[in-house]
Amino acid sequence: MLANAPRLTNRFARLAVAIALFLCGAAVTASPVLAEIDTVPDARQPRPDNISKIAVIEFTGEITFESGSYFKNRFRAAKQSGCDLLIVDVDSPGGLKTESLDIAAMIRDCDWAYTVVFVANEAISGGALISLGCDELHISPNAQFGDIGEIAFDPEQWAFRLIEPKVESFLSSEARALAQSKGRSPELAESMVDKDVLVYTRISEDTGAAEFTTVRADAKELPEPPWEAVPEAGAERFLTLNGARATQLGIAQRFATTRAEVIDSFPGGAKSEVKVYSHKVSDTVAYILNYPFVTGLIIVIGLVALYFEMAAPGTMIGGLIAGLCAALFFWSHFAGGTAGWMEVILFVAGLGFIAAELFVIPGFGVAGFSGIVLLTASVILASQGFVVPETAVDWDQLLGNIVMLVIAGFAFFIAAFFITARMGSLPVFSRMVLSTDREGQGASSSAEAPRIQPVEVGAVGVADSLLRPAGRASFDGRSYDVISDGSFVDAGATVKVIKVFGNVITVMEAPES
Repeated sequence: MLANAPRLTNRFARLAVAIALFLCGAAVTASPVLAEIDTVPDARQPRPDNISKIAVIEFTGEITFESGSYFKNRFRAAKQSGCDLLIVDVDSPGGLKTESLDIAAMIRDCDWAYTVVFVANEAISGGALISLGCDELHISPNAQFGDIGEIAFDPEQWAFRLIEPKVESFLSSEARALAQSKGRSPELAESMVDKDVLVYTRISEDTGAAEFTTVRADAKELPEPPWEAVPEAGAERFLTLNGARATQLGIAQRFATTRAEVIDSFPGGAKSEVKVYSHKVSDTVAYILNYPFVTGLIIVIGLVALYFEMAAPGTMIGGLIAGLCAALFFWSHFAGGTAGWMEVILFVAGLGFIAAELFVIPGFGVAGFSGIVLLTASVILASQGFVVPETAVDWDQLLGNIVMLVIAGFAFFIAAFFITARMGSLPVFSRMVLSTDREGQGASSSAEAPRIQPVEVGAVGVADSLLRPAGRASFDGRSYDVISDGSFVDAGATVKVIKVFGNVITVMEAPES
């Protein structure tokens, strides 16, 4: 059964549809004769005379948001591979309606390869729906196919139940259009969705091909011979066919029990290069990391770790965690199909601009602002599959990414304030920050070593080493790690403390008195 996933609806669009339906109804009433118009475009492709490269997407199990994301990523990869034959190996009991329809539309609209769905075991519900959009359906004689009835969760009964007929009509129309676009019987597809639709068939005297018609189960008059009822389409029963009957009725085009048989049925198939895409654990991990909440959490942890590294330079813990977060972010979005090398280049360039602002160019100016813009752009672009939004869905996704970044930034500022206020008193931090007592004994990370307070703002000392901008300086006979205000300071020069932030001492060259 297909599960109904909620989808946002535009009130104005619904009102426009209602008005259009009203006007259409008025037109039907006023005109006794209407021309029959086939509005379903023919999406069939000619069977290739020879193939050289094949892509196989294994699609098994329940159809969920994760499996839908997996298929879309593999579909894009297959397109980039330049294959001329795409085989979708389906073994599914169904799942979400929205994802099933999206996958079916992708297969139907594929114009860069000839599409084949292979069903060795079952394609039920959503599995059958996505199969209706392929150019050819190869099926095992004993496989099960059909039963696209839609269900939804009833909170009052706390159980899944069949949806109301008025809602069912949408899925019925979609299934009919999918089947008709590839030359399959829309009547059979409708009977798979609507349990109260009976299907009758006969052989056309003009063409010799099978013809189909449908009637409601409660109809008083049924088609007369030579029309014959399709016995699988009984009342209160969603049409379900085995492979033999699906082929006999024209839903499937060929028998196949193995994937090799499908490949061998095409000229040049046995000698073709075959690339198989299968679901892996890394796909599940990448999907979880692509959740907006998880992505935002990774960003916050990375920023906090980077902030801690700047507040306590030399420990490397914060830098390593920040690097890991960046790697996880881009790897997951690479796997999700939304990130590319352009986003990575923007991210690295942004870090470079900010580093130049901090260590080369004093103050906060164009370089720092540009770096923040580049970092923001790289994160947003890596989280979506487009650059410029074109549809309402694109705008919703862009807005969601911006909101995620705003929330992550707000959480980071709260964490930064906490770190600033508690830096010296947190046991974990105090153990990781090195003592600044260097008089013959070197640095000590012992928990028992006395903690030496930083020097006060305004203290004057001497640069022990060249500050470019980081180095060491002595104040009252003690040596400290310091950083200049951006300018280079020669060893032996007089320096003055202008800011103390955590364990970071910022100095500037002071004129000798």
